[in-house]
Amino acid sequence: MKTNLLVTHRAIFGLIIFFYLIIPTKMNAQHVAIPPKHLVNKFVERHITLGTISQSDGGVRPFTYTTIRKILNNLFEKRTELPVKDRELLTRFRSEFSLNQFPRKIEFPWQKTELKKLGSNLISNYRLQDVEPHLLSFRDSTVYAWADFSETIRLENLDKNVHRRYIDKVAILGTISDNLSFYVNFTMNRFVGDSNLVYQIEDFRNEDHPYFDTVNWTIWYQSEAAFNISTKFGNFHFGKTPVIWGYSPEYSPILSGNTQTFPYVSYSHKYRKIKFHYVHGTLLPYESITIHRFKRTSQKYIAAQRIEAELSKNLMLSFNEMVIYGNRPFELEYLIPVNFFWAAEHNLGDRDNLLMALDVSWRIKKGLKWYNTLFWDELAWEKIFSKWWGNKFVYQTGLHWVSKNNQFYPDLRIEATVSRPWTYTHNITVSSYTSAERVLGFPLGPNAQSLLTQVGFWPSYRWYLNFSALFIKKGTGLGSAATDNYNDRNRDLDENTLFLLGNIENTVQLKMESDFAINRYFNIVGKIGYELVNSTSSGHVGLNFDW
Repeated sequence: MKTNLLVTHRAIFGLIIFFYLIIPTKMNAQHVAIPPKHLVNKFVERHITLGTISQSDGGVRPFTYTTIRKILNNLFEKRTELPVKDRELLTRFRSEFSLNQFPRKIEFPWQKTELKKLGSNLISNYRLQDVEPHLLSFRDSTVYAWADFSETIRLENLDKNVHRRYIDKVAILGTISDNLSFYVNFTMNRFVGDSNLVYQIEDFRNEDHPYFDTVNWTIWYQSEAAFNISTKFGNFHFGKTPVIWGYSPEYSPILSGNTQTFPYVSYSHKYRKIKFHYVHGTLLPYESITIHRFKRTSQKYIAAQRIEAELSKNLMLSFNEMVIYGNRPFELEYLIPVNFFWAAEHNLGDRDNLLMALDVSWRIKKGLKWYNTLFWDELAWEKIFSKWWGNKFVYQTGLHWVSKNNQFYPDLRIEATVSRPWTYTHNITVSSYTSAERVLGFPLGPNAQSLLTQVGFWPSYRWYLNFSALFIKKGTGLGSAATDNYNDRNRDLDENTLFLLGNIENTVQLKMESDFAINRYFNIVGKIGYELVNSTSSGHVGLNFDW
């Protein structure tokens, strides 16, 4: 079986190389993921709602360097129509993502000229005309490559105490030729404190996190990587980067980026007003610390495909199919793009977890966007309005408003989500819609309801503020976690399963986030959170050095 698996992998790789060799394309493509927390995402989202950017760019994230450069260049052509603040933000981000200023020879950071430049810029103010600094950078006719290093010192408010955390990150990325790009990002987290506390950290994703008592450190690693081949017939991608499908930035019911990054192969292509995305990846059946204790673990995979249609410049519609399966080598039938997973899963014995979703984004007018998602794990259309337990679905609706007349008004988002009990679960636990025991979709999981109000504001091109209030109703007991096995349900409730089961816990989470750029090297990031019901506070503040 292992031999067959290796042969199949080699065949796939050989096919992709074949496309690369015989179908070259001139695009200098860098299909490298932009971090979901990067502020350029807020800027792009704002202009999608304003109508200065096509909605077709907003349904699949993270954005790539290629996409961001295309968007920023298109906005630059319309810069006279933009308000002053947006023109300043456009200048900031174009400078950050520009390749034009790269030197023709490698300038090492220990060279005298580079050290002098670093020293003078470390104490300077943020200047829009400055070129974004890199530890190393180089270009010639086809090769663009650079390396960045960042160090963040953060104070985490956990368990009514403040703990230090150090985040060391190294990234190397670039293009090898006009249609080959690569990316690698390694992050080491050093937390001063007990390993059990890291579960309270917002960006912790159940990685393995050993505790070293001699130095009182808990350490965990995060890694991303990608290798992309661009052809005129589409993009072939080997990656380990976040995968986010849907129009909610953080709470998408489809794929929200709520888990550790997982390795995958993907294919995407755009033909006129139609976009197709396909992903086949490997998931973790348990959290990483548990896997370390086993000699052998179950296999777990995801196959997903999404087709988007731009019905008009203001209306986008998409259909999504996802299937989770495991306890066997990867299924060749799920490796075929555009194959209907619904029929395939049924003919393979109905043993896998098939899920579907429809989502739509409608720009009602410039400055006002309305989006909806219906995600279903299982539905009986004849019982759609009943309390049957098998109606496992998530419904989400949201509004995003941006003032088109006054640049000083904040952006506003209102988003409501209802997640039925037992959604994302399966009768074979390894096939739950999770990776490392974190749900792939709506982060609150099944048996939950939420209302999000979010206000985003740019006091200046250097400073971004975000205020949010999240009202949560969460049911308890079986059916509340995506890892629950639905065979364990109370069958007396099969025809009377309410939208919320068990004791209902009400929570109101208030948050304020801030990101202020001191200059091109330093910025201050922070978040303050407070839960009204439990009267508990959380958050962090940090100083980031990025070179």
